[in-house]
Amino acid sequence: MSVALRIPPLPRIAVLALAIPIALFLAWRVVVVGMDALAERNLAAAAPANAPTDAASEASLRARLARNPADTSALLLLALELERQRRRDEADRAMRTAVRLAPADPQFLILAAGYFLRTGAEAEALATLRRAADASPGETTGQVWPVFSAALASGRHRGFFDALARENPSWWPGFFDYACASAANAGAVHAVYAARVAADVGTPGERRCLVERLQRDGLWPDAYLVWLSGLPLEQRQRVGYVFNGGFEEPLSNSGFDWRIPVQDAAVVTAEPGAGTAGSVLNVSFVNQRYAGPPVYQYLLLAPGRYRLQGRARSDLVAWLGLQWGVYCPNGAGPEKQLAHTGALAGSMPWEEFGADFSVPSNCPAQILRLELANPKQGASVPGSVAIKLKGSVSFDDVGVRIVD
Repeated sequence: MSVALRIPPLPRIAVLALAIPIALFLAWRVVVVGMDALAERNLAAAAPANAPTDAASEASLRARLARNPADTSALLLLALELERQRRRDEADRAMRTAVRLAPADPQFLILAAGYFLRTGAEAEALATLRRAADASPGETTGQVWPVFSAALASGRHRGFFDALARENPSWWPGFFDYACASAANAGAVHAVYAARVAADVGTPGERRCLVERLQRDGLWPDAYLVWLSGLPLEQRQRVGYVFNGGFEEPLSNSGFDWRIPVQDAAVVTAEPGAGTAGSVLNVSFVNQRYAGPPVYQYLLLAPGRYRLQGRARSDLVAWLGLQWGVYCPNGAGPEKQLAHTGALAGSMPWEEFGADFSVPSNCPAQILRLELANPKQGASVPGSVAIKLKGSVSFDDVGVRIVD
């Protein structure tokens, strides 16, 4: 007996009754909250008003199967008709037979997975969706990833996703990017990444995405540990409170390293500096309007007293200079300034700078950034005036130490 791996076009009534958007809606709702009643209402509503009677529809489908037992579309429709009649055991047998006969058809497998989700067979649904993704990743991602992401966030299928993470299918990067950005539970994404690392298949891109997600969700210690674990051993041994404050390492623009926002007004580089040993941070302005802090870094300081310090050189043409500021982010609210250095402007050789500050107990993470100085005496916010900057400033040995 030959088995067709692609199901033939479904009749118009079946297309109306099995519309994929409805199946997907049911899928993620059932995975997230298990709303069986909601699934039943939507399944009933999907059937058009002029549909044949239950008996006539079932008889027609069974006649098709009598002529061709391998008619997978008829088996699919029969399973769904039996589900509509609340004949669960018979529907299950029909659907599982259909899945065995058409194992490589992604459209079929997605519809079958929707059935399994509606009937509470979540593990079987996920395994079926995995087969759909394996069969045709490009065709199924928009339908499979939302369900996978919701199932991952639910925490009920850790073994399934850990196994997937270790097996490393070709479509995994696309799914991880989706889950990292969209999953409701960042901890679940963290857990599956840990399984990847244990299997030695985790990637720098996954680590970067996870760190930024954990930072965005305010899970600062978790974000720091993931970032730290990705550093080479020699860098982990000399991290310090400010990472790469001597600018000897390339600027990675990620994690708890220096961040460089994309902008046209400034060029930020780490390169050998005149008048000092090793590399320095150079920030060059191209006579355009100041567009925001050109460089910053997240810190993870425990409550206590500290001193920000470093060395700076200036060749900056502007009436208003730059300063280093330390802030405590406050979610959607305004930041709290913990410290700022004196303004740096004009032409000056290498000089030391510093500022003392205290970290309160309600400040789990901090931001150190180079910003426009505020011309107002005693101001606790950066400058916000419209100004053009021209020239450059350089920095070295930027660090934070504990004050006894």
